Amino acid sequence: MALRKRSFCNAKQPLLPCKTYAFGTQNNRFCKALINKQLHKSYSCEKFLHLSRLPFSLEKRI
Repeated sequence: MALRKRSFCNAKQPLLPCKTYAFGTQNNRFCKALINKQLHKSYSCEKFLHLSRLPFSLEKRI
């Protein structure tokens, strides 16, 4: 079946070379936005945990 499809479906070049680039950058931006969102969530949790431990560390020094 794959051999039959290959004989009928020839890969064609895009009409505009920038078209594939535009889709690639759009997906790249979307991926970066998702990563930044996840990192921001983990950073805010980490910051909260760090600040919540701060009073305990100050008590030990005194």
